[in-house]
Order: sequence, then structure tokens, then C-alpha cells
Amino acid sequence: MGYKDHPEDQVTGRGIFDCDGAHRTPLKSDYERVFQSGMVVLDTNVLLNLYRSNARTRQDTFAVLTKLRDRLWVPHQVLTEFWRNRELKSIRHHHSTRAKETSLALDKARRSAHDAVDRWMKDVRLKQDEGVTLRIDEGLKTLAEAIDGLREIIDAQAERDALLGTAETHTDPVLAELEPLLHGRIGEPLATDEYDKAVQAAQKRADEEIPPGYEDFKTKPPERAAGDYLLWVQLLQEAQNRAGDVLLVTGDVKKDWWHPRDGDVPARPRAELLVELREQAGVQLYMLTPAELLTRAEELLDGLDVDKDSVDELEQLREADRDREEMTVETGWTRQSLGAFVDHLRVRYPAHAKVIIAAAANGGFVDRATVYDLAGYPDERQLKGFTRPISTVARELEDQGLLTGEESFLLHTIYGSVTEPSWATGFRIPDEAVPILLETFVEPGRSPQSPKGDGDLPGDGSRSSEVERQ
Repeated sequence: MGYKDHPEDQVTGRGIFDCDGAHRTPLKSDYERVFQSGMVVLDTNVLLNLYRSNARTRQDTFAVLTKLRDRLWVPHQVLTEFWRNRELKSIRHHHSTRAKETSLALDKARRSAHDAVDRWMKDVRLKQDEGVTLRIDEGLKTLAEAIDGLREIIDAQAERDALLGTAETHTDPVLAELEPLLHGRIGEPLATDEYDKAVQAAQKRADEEIPPGYEDFKTKPPERAAGDYLLWVQLLQEAQNRAGDVLLVTGDVKKDWWHPRDGDVPARPRAELLVELREQAGVQLYMLTPAELLTRAEELLDGLDVDKDSVDELEQLREADRDREEMTVETGWTRQSLGAFVDHLRVRYPAHAKVIIAAAANGGFVDRATVYDLAGYPDERQLKGFTRPISTVARELEDQGLLTGEESFLLHTIYGSVTEPSWATGFRIPDEAVPILLETFVEPGRSPQSPKGDGDLPGDGSRSSEVERQ
């Protein structure tokens, strides 16, 4: 039947926005609707920013959240991450930590200036008694005084911005306001079996770069890397129960949440997230940064007077997080750090060292059968928790200063065998680690089972076996 056979009021079919890749720019009325009847979901960084902000920004943020109180909802995963990160120096002592970092950078600049001048004086064979040396000494003295003055200004500002009373929970001013604000507005944790399935699903999605959270699998252990997906699963479940549109407020800067800004086109949620929420809950997804939330709230909610500096500070925090995220991506394993890591594994967890080296010799992947062969495991042995010693050694080497904490996680589980989808089919190491491992630990012409320097290490040391079964 042709188009002309349809009466005008019965025309059916797709419109221009009826496509998974389509995106409709949100209108003021969309945010108005969510503020009035939707669900405003707070990510972990929104809560942690309350410690990192100055007093006025914190006050403005709480004012906005209080206005939206009846709409607020916090996934249990956010609560878990909040308590895990709250006591970090970079959170509770954000201002003093940044001040110390800046002071160290200034000291480094002072030393660099002195070293550069000393080298120049030696290169041109400048005599100590020449008049120019007096001028140089005066210049260096002036530079030192200027740097000291800057440090005093920075330290004084950090002291003014410091948030007091956070050492104990009953005197923490942030917790004092968050507790009544979020009471009854925090989701339930996933059941143990649901949690395990979600972590495995997160790994599978990461392998296919399905958002959210796949970027974290490049740098974090699986259970930590799965955090964004766990949040997403809990959000999907709550959205199904409420049947209302969702506004996710997040300072997360990674591309597995956002299509980045492109010229005058603003950043927007990944299309896959929009589609998944619409298909599972029948509702729309909107996303705002913490700074954008303050701006929208002042525009749409009565009785708010948000300081522009508060918006700017939250945006600066987000930009700083983006810069650190980019540095993390660029900073990976070196020959020295990877060598130290594998050497520690060889002593404490020899089976894991063999598996990692075998994966490198095989282009980055080692299958399940090879793992059993290298480790000397019986057939009834399970591989659940096999990567846990990798996390243990990484933390210990970070504490010793041998790792920066920005290296990609070294051994990822690949799930999904034909007979048992929840079983590991094998393990994969990061691409960047492969050439370093090959050069350092695998001799040309030797099999992965006998890498150079392997010695007579047993396939399954008693200490390794005990830890893996936990």
C-alpha cells in the first residue's frame, strides 16, 4: 500500500530521530521535567567534590541538592566508592595536597634554574671574581625570594580553604549535611550472584568497548574497573522501578560515558547508553556535569543564587581530572617497573609469572589449558580469584614507590567458554606490556613454558596456591 493510501491521521513509520545513533539536544523543558518528576542520580565524584571545593562552592552545591532532595537517588556502588576514596589525602586534604605539589614544583624550578646557570658558568669558563657573577648571584637570590613568597601565598590560601573536622565522622561537616539529605535515597547493593555476574559482564563489555566503564579496564583490577558498570546496572534497575526520566550528574571525563565536545557542539551521553536505558526502562537519559547542574538549577529552580565562581571551580576540578586522566593513559609500564613486578611474582607467585610471560610469547593471550599446564593445577581446580595476587603485588610495589599506580592492570580474565559462560577461557595482558616482556623475559626460539631466567621455579608454589584459593 502506497503512502497516498494512508489517511493523514493514520500515517505511521519512523521519524528522523528514530535511530539508535540519533541525538536530540535537551531543551529547558526536559531538565524542568526531570527536576520535577524524574530521578537525579549522583555519581561518586559529585560527593567527593564537596571535600575538594572551597566553602562557597560547597555551600552552593548543597543548596542545589537540597532543592532537588525529593528527586535525588544514589546507587549503592557510589556509596561504596565514596567511603573507599573519602580518606585519601587528595580528597579530604585536597587543598593542602595541591599546595604541597605546587611547592615541590616551585622547588624543582628553583633547582633547575640554579643548575642551568651553574652549567652555563662552567661552559663559558666564567671566573668567580668577575662582576657578572655578582649580578648572577643577586638574580638567583631574587628568584629564591620570589619563589618563597609564592609558597607563602599558596600555603596561606590552602590553610584558608582547609576543611576542618573531617578526621572523625561525627565532626565531618560534609557528612553532617549529606546524612539527612540522602537518608532513604540510596539504593540497595547487588546480591552476591548478581554482583559476580555483573563483574563478568563488565569484562565482556570492556573487551568489545561497550560503555560505560571499559576505559577503566585498561588501568585497574577487574573488580575496581567494573565500578562504572555496577553503577549503571543499579541505575537501570531503579529506572525500571520508577519509570521516570533519569538525569545522571557526573564529573567523569572519560569517553566511555561521553561523546566529547566538538567545536560548538556540546558533549553528550554515549548513544549506547541512551538506547540501553530506553530499551530496558522506557525512559530518557540526560547527563550533566556538576558545574552544569548548578547552572541549570539556578535557571530553573526558585530561590537559588549560585555564585559564578562556584560553577568555575567545579569546572576547573573537572578539567584537572581530565588532565590527570590523560596523563594516566600516557603513563604505562616501563622496562624497569615491569621487570620489578615480574621478579616479585617469580618469588611469591611463580605460576602467575609463568602465565604472564607465556601470554607475552603468544601475542598477549594465554588460554585456560595453558594456565593449568603452567601452574600444575588439577582439573577440578577453579580459576576464580586467579588475578587477585596481581592486585596484591601491585599495591605492595606502589607502597614501595616502585610503581606509580598509573600502570595498566597486568592480567585480565577473559570469560565465556562454550560449556560454562562464567568460566575463564583465558587471560590477556595489556598490549603495551607485550614487547617489554618479550625483550626482557623470553629468549628467541624458546617456548613460553621455558622463558629465560625462569630457573627451577615450581609451577604452583605453596604460598601462591594458598592465596589464590581465598
